[in-house]
Amino acid sequence: MKNKYVNFISDEHLLTCIGILHNAYLKAKNNITKKNFYSNKVDTIKLTFDSKFNDIDEEKLIQSEILRQIDKSINNSIGTFHEQILGGIKGFEAGNLSGYDIKATDNMLFADIKNKHNTMNSSAAEALFQKLKRYADEA
Repeated sequence: MKNKYVNFISDEHLLTCIGILHNAYLKAKNNITKKNFYSNKVDTIKLTFDSKFNDIDEEKLIQSEILRQIDKSINNSIGTFHEQILGGIKGFEAGNLSGYDIKATDNMLFADIKNKHNTMNSSAAEALFQKLKRYADEA
């Protein structure tokens, strides 16, 4: 049967990945409350200066920071979503905390997936390349 959404993974796999991502959104929103906000290593000095220097009500600033923390959590989940989607392509599999994000089942490709183009400096890119090269050499 032809796929309804994309042609490189099954509809079932795509919908499963979307469901997992949706649950991550719900969990992120439910896990960060004002009560546990203060136990999450908040820089109260910076919060105070931000409030005073930017003329922002402290309550609004706290809500903004809570949203930022939720967004950070969601960005991590989006990265996992990418890995799961690509792991559903025939001939590939997700790394599942193995040190790489995705690999070809014939061990001819090992990859690390980034959400944004600017998430690594040149030394980090070189270290990642060497790490992936080791996986390929050992395969």
